[in-house]
Amino acid sequence: MISKQFIYANRFNTFYFRQRTPFDILNAIPCAKKEIKISLQTKCRTKAIEAARHHKVMFDLLFGEIRESMKKREWMTTLFSELDEGQQRELMLQQRAVEAINDQQFTQQLFFLLERKDRIKKAFDNIDALRPYSLSDIDLGSVDKINRFIAIIDLLSSPTLSDPEPYISQIQFKQKKGLVNYDTSSNLKSVNIGRMVVKRHKPTPPPSTPSQLTRYAKASRNNAGSVVVDLIKGEMQDGTTPAVRTNTNNQYEDIILENISLDNEEDTHNFVKLLSLLEKGESVQTKDFEAFSKPVIVPKSMLKISELFNKFYDEQSAEWRDQKTHSTNLSFYKTFIDIVGDLFVDELDYDVANTYINTLRKLPANRNKLSAFRDKSIEDLLAMEGTFEPMKTTNANKNIEKVKSVFIWAVQRKYMPVNILDKMRIKDKAQKVQAKDQRERFNADDLDQMFGSDKYVKSTHIRTYEYWLPLLGLYTGARLGELSQLRLDDIYKEDNVWLIDINDQEDKAVKTVNSIRKVPIHKTLVKLGFVKYVQHLQECYKAKTTNSKLLFPDLVKGRDGYGHNSSKSFDRYIGSLNIKAPGKSFHSFRHTFADERKQNDENPTMTAELLGHEIVGETLGRYAKGYKITLKKSTLDNYEPLTELQIQRIKPFRLWKEFKPKSSLRKYTLVDDRKSIHSNKFVHKALAKVLNIAPPIEVPRKPRKDTATD
Repeated sequence: MISKQFIYANRFNTFYFRQRTPFDILNAIPCAKKEIKISLQTKCRTKAIEAARHHKVMFDLLFGEIRESMKKREWMTTLFSELDEGQQRELMLQQRAVEAINDQQFTQQLFFLLERKDRIKKAFDNIDALRPYSLSDIDLGSVDKINRFIAIIDLLSSPTLSDPEPYISQIQFKQKKGLVNYDTSSNLKSVNIGRMVVKRHKPTPPPSTPSQLTRYAKASRNNAGSVVVDLIKGEMQDGTTPAVRTNTNNQYEDIILENISLDNEEDTHNFVKLLSLLEKGESVQTKDFEAFSKPVIVPKSMLKISELFNKFYDEQSAEWRDQKTHSTNLSFYKTFIDIVGDLFVDELDYDVANTYINTLRKLPANRNKLSAFRDKSIEDLLAMEGTFEPMKTTNANKNIEKVKSVFIWAVQRKYMPVNILDKMRIKDKAQKVQAKDQRERFNADDLDQMFGSDKYVKSTHIRTYEYWLPLLGLYTGARLGELSQLRLDDIYKEDNVWLIDINDQEDKAVKTVNSIRKVPIHKTLVKLGFVKYVQHLQECYKAKTTNSKLLFPDLVKGRDGYGHNSSKSFDRYIGSLNIKAPGKSFHSFRHTFADERKQNDENPTMTAELLGHEIVGETLGRYAKGYKITLKKSTLDNYEPLTELQIQRIKPFRLWKEFKPKSSLRKYTLVDDRKSIHSNKFVHKALAKVLNIAPPIEVPRKPRKDTATD
């Protein structure tokens, strides 16, 4: 059995293989990791032990091979030391001459490779057989291989070439892939590189044997070659050159090379030579690069803001249950970079923070959504100031808070020394109100208007959700998104009590973990036919009349989830009744529910549990379990926001005749035979897929007449 010390589980119960690197291996390879950690990608302990055993055997073999290599190296060193001083000097001089010749040949070939970067880019862009590859897929490990690749690129660039396949088949790929024919051509241009970051290597002791000299020279050539390949590859992919980074310790400051221009073979030769010296850890001054670039001292942190946001997103986004949270937060991060630029993290200071806040408050709301602003740069939008209404202070502060949360995390992770947005927010005297006053509850007159309108009294609702969602919001206090996404399976009996199960299964989303709860169905909802409505839709689904388990089958999921379209519909409804006012929305039902229970001196802990809020306190919040559904039911039924007369005036909602279960002849009270989905093209379109029928024929709009005059 493998020892328990080789596996461990993280906080998500995923098992990892862990093994310390032996001290003798660390002494031989100083850059090796002190501890090896590998995800086993399983939460099953048995599978984890089996996978860990394979890793243990593999690393034991690897360490064995390294030890054998160390013994062989020691043996060679011993043999070399037994030679007299004259023989040692002669062998070292011979090997240095060989490596100097190899370095010169390699440098020349790298120049020829850099010189042909435009031809290489055109070949990879235009020849189908090369499109699946990048330059790093080509084996360029020696002078001969580089020379062969350059010859093939020159032949592929010939305007008279008819069939490139025979030449492409001669390219030495690291991994062989299928080949396709295509033609290409290119013009030779000078070498220009936008930006490059070079990190200095820690100087290493000089080689003391011919074998060490060979090994060090080869490693230096390979590293210099990798730098050149990365330069060409980066420019091929996005027109810019990525930063070249290493994990070695630095003795001197690193440098950034800006606007590199290699106009002739001598420039390129010197450039590659300097890179080679850097790879060997030898002293190179920034002025040595001034002949063909503008060297700049690199910040201590090589981390860009975009990379910081990506690190935060990769770690934290798994806890974001709502897709809207993902898109909104990413939009906030993009806005920050759009305003201040993709700086190094070390360049962030309070001047940057002030620039961000002062610019943010001038930008329009929803700039990434509205076509009038979507393609405009920050500079363009600032030039348009005065032609649009800037975003509200609350939205600007929401942007700041989301970016601030990233910086708090970054300080904890030691990526940043300080949080530059700490205690920063935009003040607004007009919005200095308590949280309890920011959202209004519905008063008795509002409720009377809403549920006493013709839509409820004469049953003229066109959609299922337009009828049921306001009633459910009033009698459950649930959020609009929670109700809009419900499935038929979420309505069932427990301990003889009908309930609504609010959960995050399938594609449903909840705000917090406390939002997952069971809410009993109020007696008034049962009286108005809600349970019968659910049972009828369940019967339609079983009879295959419909193919949707959504509680509201005619509700189409919008950009921000199931609550997107229902929210707009409700806002239009209360607006038509002149109820729409600042602070009043569907969420006001939630405030109405909470306030009515408070005014009636109901149990606040019960209220918090029904609303899906966190219950504060060690005793009730941690040790006490949730209330029994029967107790919730008896308490909830005492809540009566509508009078008996108001309830009696509400007519039941009747479904369309297409919702009559197939092969059934009995009379259905919830179905109106005079009502058809075909009478409204929007209802028809929403329910076509649900009922497995053809959607309505879309009549294209007539183009607008050109009103321009001569």
